[in-house]
Amino acid sequence: MAKFDKSMFAYLIEETQRLPRTNKVWDFFGASVGIGKFIDIVKSFAGYLQSLGIGKGDNVVLCLGNIPNAIVGFYAINSIGAVANLVHPLIPGEALKKMSEEMDSKAYILFDEFYHKYKWLDDSEKPVILCSASDFLPALFKIPYKLYIRNKVKDIKYNSRVVRFRDTLNGHSFAGVDIKGDDIAVYMHSGGTTGVSKTVMLSNDAFNHLADNVIDLIGGGVDDSEGMLMVLPLFHNFGLGICMHTVICGGGQAVMMPKFNPKGACRLVKRARVTYIAGVPNMYAKMVASGKFKGKYLRKLKNCYCGGEKLSDEVKRAFEDAMAKSGNPIKLCAGYGLTEGGICCVNTMDIHKEGTLGKPVKNNHFAVVDENNNFLKPMERGMLVLTCNTMMSGYYKAEELDKEVFFFDADGRKWLKTGDIGYMDEQGYVYFVDRLKRMVKISGINVYPQEIEDCVNKFDSVVRSCVIPYEESGKTYLKLYVVADEDVETNGEYEKRLRDYISENLLKYNMPRVIIFKQSLPLTQIGKVDFRKLQSEDRNT
Repeated sequence: MAKFDKSMFAYLIEETQRLPRTNKVWDFFGASVGIGKFIDIVKSFAGYLQSLGIGKGDNVVLCLGNIPNAIVGFYAINSIGAVANLVHPLIPGEALKKMSEEMDSKAYILFDEFYHKYKWLDDSEKPVILCSASDFLPALFKIPYKLYIRNKVKDIKYNSRVVRFRDTLNGHSFAGVDIKGDDIAVYMHSGGTTGVSKTVMLSNDAFNHLADNVIDLIGGGVDDSEGMLMVLPLFHNFGLGICMHTVICGGGQAVMMPKFNPKGACRLVKRARVTYIAGVPNMYAKMVASGKFKGKYLRKLKNCYCGGEKLSDEVKRAFEDAMAKSGNPIKLCAGYGLTEGGICCVNTMDIHKEGTLGKPVKNNHFAVVDENNNFLKPMERGMLVLTCNTMMSGYYKAEELDKEVFFFDADGRKWLKTGDIGYMDEQGYVYFVDRLKRMVKISGINVYPQEIEDCVNKFDSVVRSCVIPYEESGKTYLKLYVVADEDVETNGEYEKRLRDYISENLLKYNMPRVIIFKQSLPLTQIGKVDFRKLQSEDRNT
């Protein structure tokens, strides 16, 4: 459809034409910008990227947290037909180097406070744009913030290649580019439905349809009297697709929070025009437990959605009890989505069934299949599959993996295997049972045991290793079992060096809480570590 067959930025412009040019796009510690000025800023930065020779099909690393620069940077990349290569800002320097070299990234948009991690960029010829949170902070906070980070940024040497973001916004004209809906807009790094770390390719069309589907879900567009608490990051499909693109296209404010803390989130909901929240279970649990999630200010909340991992009855009950005491008895609505498919089904205030993931949103269709892709009847358990207009285009340079996750039915309709086990009832509600693969959720972030094990097995004198999840006080943690060479003394110093090695190569969410050294681990008949048996033994100890 012509409505969606365009860049995400062009779609945003068209969808917001109904609004006054002063309608606020974001709230960043109280600072904001109107939609008219926002579009001008995006075009100016896009013109700068074009002046660097970046064009359609190139990929640009966008490695930022939730600051306005990330929103501007994303839409600028998108507007010139380039691909936004979205990366977690806490990625280790060497990991970013390897990934961007393999993908031939043309430029880097980075957080200045973390630039010291990327020493290898000193020898690069690639352009680097460094962003500061102070670029869009209100005047009251600029000076204290600059003093706070002064020592972290004092050694940065700016030149014609390494520039400040704020210095790129003047004197560059933007040249329009012919962009189609099926052009790739985003590279998003995910474990995929197979549990193996891969890069997902998502099109403009997918995100434009996602915005349309969700805006329809809430009953149509709004204005800046309403807003979404934007805690989930842009490198997450939920953060990019819902908290940013859907909210801005729908006319609301993205109320930005760069780093979550429960009391701060409660204060932000109280101060700003937050009428919607999208988060993960642990976030809601911490907000309620903070003692600040109470009062008349909660009455303005209209919908609160929860995804990322399974929502426990305890968290849901505590949230809804707090809301009822405030005089606003809304429900915490569990939903389901994945990087490869967007936001697919959700409970709403009107269509709500406890213990389920809700019903599919508009233009999403779920089914359950067996190992041979035969469709199962209601209440029969199998793999959840879906077909939708928000589906990924495929995995980056992984055609064989595409063949594993896509299949066509007898009518030629394309389906995506989610990798999750579940079932559907007669009413069409979706139920989650378990993940097919070993992926673990730590604070709502996908963590892949195999990735940690691959890293650990390269460390000095490690013979083999195995990572298993365990729960304590309702939270999930990681436990690492290690077998080292017999002549190695696995003392505290060895463990410290191992932890340092993991920290240098993987995100912090991959750090095991417990490391146990053993003389042997249970093996399968083909010589692999039997993680299922190890996990069973661990539970029985």
